[in-house]
Amino acid sequence: MMGKTKREDLMVLAGRVAVIGLSLLVWEGLAGGLGSGLRVIDPVLFSRPSLVARDLYVGFARGEFQGDLIFTVEAALAGLALGMTTGIMVGLLFAYSKWLSRLLDPLMVAFNSLPRPALGPVLVLVFGLGITSKIVLSWSIVFFVVFYNTYIGVLSVDPDLIKVTRVMGGSKTHIFRHVIVPSVFSWVFAALRVSVAFALVGAVVGEFVGSTKGLGYEMEAARGVLNSDRVYAVLFILMMVGVVLTEASKLVETRLLRWRPPSVAL
Repeated sequence: MMGKTKREDLMVLAGRVAVIGLSLLVWEGLAGGLGSGLRVIDPVLFSRPSLVARDLYVGFARGEFQGDLIFTVEAALAGLALGMTTGIMVGLLFAYSKWLSRLLDPLMVAFNSLPRPALGPVLVLVFGLGITSKIVLSWSIVFFVVFYNTYIGVLSVDPDLIKVTRVMGGSKTHIFRHVIVPSVFSWVFAALRVSVAFALVGAVVGEFVGSTKGLGYEMEAARGVLNSDRVYAVLFILMMVGVVLTEASKLVETRLLRWRPPSVAL
C-alpha cells in the first residue's frame, strides 16, 4: 500500500514538472526563442523564460533583489500576524457579545466593503512611504477574513457538545477550552491559508501606491521603463514567496491540528 502511494506521488510530481516544463517551452517558442523565429507574442511585453531566468540570476548576483524581498516579506508577515491576532480576538468578542455584534455589525460590513487598494493613498499620507503603511494595508485585508471565520466558527459550534459539557459539570472555561477553541481552530486555519496570499497582496499594493523599496516598488519601476524581463522576474519571486508561505501555513496547521481525524475521500 505504501509503495503504491509513493508511486502515485511520484507520478503526480512528474506530471506537474511536465506541465510546467511544457508551458515554459511553449512560451519560449511563441516569443521567438528556441530558434523558432516565431513572434506570436511580443517579447517586449511578455518577455521569455530564458530572459527572465537570466534577469533573476543577474539580479540576485548583484544584490538587487535581496533588500526588496526582505522589505516585502517583513511587511506581509507583520500584517499577517497582526491581522490574525486581532481578527481572532475581535471575532471571539463579537461571538460572545450579541449586543456588541448587533451594534457594530453595520460598521464592520461597511469597512469590509471598502476596496483595500483605495486605502493605499490614504495610508501613505498618514504613515508615509515606509513599511508601516504596507503593514496596515496587509492587516486591513487579513483582519476581516480571520474575523468573519472566527465569528462564524464560534456560532457554528454544535450546541449539543456545549450541553453535554455542562451536564458533565464543565464550567464556561472548560467549554471554551475543550469545545469552542478546537472548533474555531479549523475555521482559523482555513482563513490562514487564504490570508497568507492576501497579506502579500496588501504589501505589494502598498508598494505600488507609494514606497522607496520592496518588490512592488521594483516592479513598478521596471514597468515604467518597459523592462518586462524584470517585471516577470519579480512576479516569479512573489509567486515563490507565496508558495513558501502557504506551505509553511499548511505545516503549522498539520502540527497543531494533529488531533483532527483525517478526511475521508468521497
